Amino acid sequence: MGDSGESAHFKKMYDRVSTLAKIGVWECDLTTEELIWTDMVYDIFGIPRGNPINREDTLRLYEPNSRQELERLRSEAIERGTGFTLDVRIRPHASEVRWVRLTAEVELEEGKPVRIFGTKQDITNEKAASDKLQSIQTEMIHLSRGSAMGAMASTIAHELNQPLATISSYLTGARRRIPNEHLTPDLSECFDGALNATLRAAQIIRSVRAVLGKSGSKKREADLEEVLRQAADLALAGSENVLISWDVPPGLAVYADSIQIQQVLINLIRNASEAVQSGPCQIDIKAWPKHTFIEVCVSDNGPGLPIDIIADAFEGFASGKSDGLGVGLSISRTIIEAHGGRIRAENVPGRGASVSFTLPQPADTQS
Repeated sequence: MGDSGESAHFKKMYDRVSTLAKIGVWECDLTTEELIWTDMVYDIFGIPRGNPINREDTLRLYEPNSRQELERLRSEAIERGTGFTLDVRIRPHASEVRWVRLTAEVELEEGKPVRIFGTKQDITNEKAASDKLQSIQTEMIHLSRGSAMGAMASTIAHELNQPLATISSYLTGARRRIPNEHLTPDLSECFDGALNATLRAAQIIRSVRAVLGKSGSKKREADLEEVLRQAADLALAGSENVLISWDVPPGLAVYADSIQIQQVLINLIRNASEAVQSGPCQIDIKAWPKHTFIEVCVSDNGPGLPIDIIADAFEGFASGKSDGLGVGLSISRTIIEAHGGRIRAENVPGRGASVSFTLPQPADTQS
């Protein structure tokens, strides 16, 4: 086979591989910025093969973040005489987005960069498969954590129910043993408060166990302000230096399990009060209609959530407390999502942490 025959054969082999791998070769003259592409690069960018191309026009096809990162790495590579690899997003057409893996090397002559060259490969399908796999893995982790928390909730409920029942029995027995003439109104109020708190704790344990165990919750129409204020009273019992401001319009109703929603708010208020180490803790609770939902926001004047956990604040076992288990916010997310709502956290500059969640309105009030 002659040289021309071998060249044609090798070109045919290259074209086959290029088509199968969706990969093309490119080159750019650093003096003139003239681009040279193989056919596959034209196909990847949706430009007819052989059409005149210039760098400025092709850069407009890159998504802004990808274009910015590409230009940064390109400048560094030219300055240092090195190369780089980068996955970028391009938009060949208004309704189409593709992922491209770009490799680049700088060619030097007498120590000076003269051209940059490399490959461009369409990895859109690979990226979609990778994203789907990651989504499945995330869901599996979420289910695994949910299962672990469900088992833990069942264990805790089993272990706590007996001592709570015992506390209730002792309180009832103690009250009966006190002669009526010695049972002052203040003492009677203390007994009533302790018994109610004990019963309330048992209700909360059963409610959390129910939501983690995926059993039915007792959802009904409820007055949101009443639900929130009752939860605040429970959360702040015995607390000092905690101030709450309210911005909850009267008459807002939600379709929810009141006990479960109160558990969410109790957790958020306690987190806020524990976050403020010095000075009074200021907690702001707001609520307002949002489409067919009601949005509730709880914010504080603390230091905010740690940066390293804020993205995963609602994942199981992520805690900003040195002695925390990291399940409170995760359980809160489980409760809110079981109601069809969403919950999110953020830090407010110059303020503290802010947690917002949504709850559905009763069907007859949705507009």
